[in-house]
Amino acid sequence: MDKKDRHFHGKHFETLAVHAGQHPDPLTGALVEPVYRTSTFVFTEERLENWLQGTTGDEEIIYTYGRSRNPTQISLQKKIATLEHGEAALVTASGMAAITMALLGYCKSGDHVISAQTVYGGTFNLMAHVLKDLGIEVTFLQELTAENLTKAKRNNTRVVYFETVANPTLEIPEIDEIVNWAKINGVNTVVDNTFTSPYLFRPLDWGIDTVIHSGTKYINGHGDLVAGVVVGSTAFCEGLRKKQYMDMGPILSPDSCSLMLRGLKTLHLRMEKHCENALAFAQAMEKHPKILAVRYPGLPHDPFHQRALKYFNDFGGIVSLEVDGDLKKVQELVFQLKLCYFAVSLGDLDTLVQIPAIMTHGKVPREEREKMGIMNGMIRVSVGIEHVEDIIGDFEQALEKMK
Repeated sequence: MDKKDRHFHGKHFETLAVHAGQHPDPLTGALVEPVYRTSTFVFTEERLENWLQGTTGDEEIIYTYGRSRNPTQISLQKKIATLEHGEAALVTASGMAAITMALLGYCKSGDHVISAQTVYGGTFNLMAHVLKDLGIEVTFLQELTAENLTKAKRNNTRVVYFETVANPTLEIPEIDEIVNWAKINGVNTVVDNTFTSPYLFRPLDWGIDTVIHSGTKYINGHGDLVAGVVVGSTAFCEGLRKKQYMDMGPILSPDSCSLMLRGLKTLHLRMEKHCENALAFAQAMEKHPKILAVRYPGLPHDPFHQRALKYFNDFGGIVSLEVDGDLKKVQELVFQLKLCYFAVSLGDLDTLVQIPAIMTHGKVPREEREKMGIMNGMIRVSVGIEHVEDIIGDFEQALEKMK
């Protein structure tokens, strides 16, 4: 496969980002479809009969209740599935809900999951505590090599879980090796593709079974909603919808679906600028005497540069920095920033800066954090789309004030 090929069904990614899943309203001709703010749908005699028999008649979908399906939600799911080269998608109320849905779609009490050691802090807590309480055991591995996976595998192992780019250390796994091992051993693969988005990487093309996103981040891109996405086969996503999704109810509101549809239309434009700015920012920061290390796969000497070239269309919008200092000193630094915001989350138009040790991974025990490579002096920067010289200048003035 050619990772650079953005054609799908005869159309380029950029065209699909604008058009997939959306059509002018057939009743009024409105270019932008209406938002269906409704909790329930009225049955006709024909719809009821088709619904009871499990057939669709002349309609593609029979809508009954907002916890099951909504027309605005369906449009969004079609767009995301198309961009990810998936058969189907399911949107959820948060990224954590998407991760939970995907794992519970594969696992039940008594099953076992193998996960990368370095994952988002919320994911770690879900696996270490919530899944454990449900009787699902998780083994964390620092490197997902075939050898390590074989040693960790049990008869009840159902899933290998990892992130395309580890949060916040920016490690990139050897995805081919993981997928090949999983196929041979009959284990499902679930990957968090939040950091790259489908514009930079489409895991399903490389043999991954199921993809999840925090739609809050690059998928939406405007910092005005919280959402998640599960993408995979029709059988898997429909199975989730009929069981875990319907019975647990982590639905996304029609208004949030509409906002995400809008955000996705500019995903390609935003990602290109995020990547361009992140590279320039990383290059500037590695020259600064007060920066001990810069982690960014776009730098030629980065240990994961070759893997990024192999798998991705570009290097992403996240840069991690390490400074010499304790948490108090690091906090003093970020509070000196004038343009960039000290805040959680990422993938926003604005540049967002956070300290993983007390924010994304604040609830992870220090010993576990350090196994992940997360030290107190690490700063994660989600580089926005402002002029890059202004972003660099803001960091330079803050670093100048750091004692």
